[in-house]
Amino acid sequence: MPLSCRFYKEKYPEVEDVVMVNVRSIAEMGAYVHLLEYNNIEGMILLSELSRRRIRSINKLIRVGKTEPVVVIRVDKEKGYIDLSKRRVSAEDVEKCTERFAKAKAVNSILRHVAELLHYENDEQLEDLYQRTAWKFEEKYKKKASAYDFFKQAVLSCCRRNNIKQINCWLPASVAWLANALVVLSSTAEDGEIEVRISVGDPSILAECGLDEETKEVLLNNIKRKLTSQAVKIRADIEVACYGYEGIDAVKEALRAGLACSTEDLPIKINLIAPPLYVMTTSTPEKQDGLKALNNAINKIDETIVLMGGVFAIKMAPKVVTATDEAELARQMERAEAENAEVAGDDDEEEEIEGQVYSGGEDEEAEEEEDK
Repeated sequence: MPLSCRFYKEKYPEVEDVVMVNVRSIAEMGAYVHLLEYNNIEGMILLSELSRRRIRSINKLIRVGKTEPVVVIRVDKEKGYIDLSKRRVSAEDVEKCTERFAKAKAVNSILRHVAELLHYENDEQLEDLYQRTAWKFEEKYKKKASAYDFFKQAVLSCCRRNNIKQINCWLPASVAWLANALVVLSSTAEDGEIEVRISVGDPSILAECGLDEETKEVLLNNIKRKLTSQAVKIRADIEVACYGYEGIDAVKEALRAGLACSTEDLPIKINLIAPPLYVMTTSTPEKQDGLKALNNAINKIDETIVLMGGVFAIKMAPKVVTATDEAELARQMERAEAENAEVAGDDDEEEEIEGQVYSGGEDEEAEEEEDK
């Protein structure tokens, strides 16, 4: 049987904690769930805690097998009873819980694999490994899933190609605990950020864990394999059009303004789907940086096209896209290309700018509007 262990040091969550659960069954009184972060201990979501509205169909609110965040409203540690609520969870709680769960799950996967490679025979040995690593960081810095940040720091590879041993960066003051743990604090900025100097790729972070050399080597190898930064693709869909005198020239100018926000580290591409719909994409290891870059470019496009008498709309706000989303986008572009190919003149005077394609079809539409 595979080894298992709870993600955090506490055996039970505290009241008002937001936890990730998996729905196992639905009964008359409510839904029975497993708390995924606490080694699948059982909890219950009462029917009255499923929704703020009148319940017409319970299956529309919750389904067996679904994983979602809920908030703890009562805990009886002696009897092992845990009551949960779905209706009291805010959108902000969902985002924070999802992010924390993903980090804690990654740490759990690493430590379980280490235990398998070291031929651990029981859950107590895995729990001891947790005690010396993940829970040690959690207890020291009072933050759940903090081990993820420390593990990642241990193998951080950026700047290695240039032989840089340290990097300077700004971190929000809200994560000052990480700065105190890993880096030398330099100064405090007026906007609530702190400047820190981080040692790059520092395995000595694990020194305080008191691991033997074999365990440390296996752990570092697994961290390198699983936590190496992988670029995520971020996408936004926008509509840009101008039916005034400037016409397509205004659209081109606005899109060029958005592309001007592109950098070497955060390249932005804009592709035409079908007038007036365009898709914006960027790839980056840091999700928040990518979202910020696309939002800045969108704002620039909006400002420019409005100044020139055009119209602008966001059809899909910037978000991380999956392989399924990418496949659907590719199909949309293929369909649009096939439709354009059927219209005479679409292939004339085609222009491409930094990944952006403008077709003559849009010029024709603008001219028709002017004739009207």
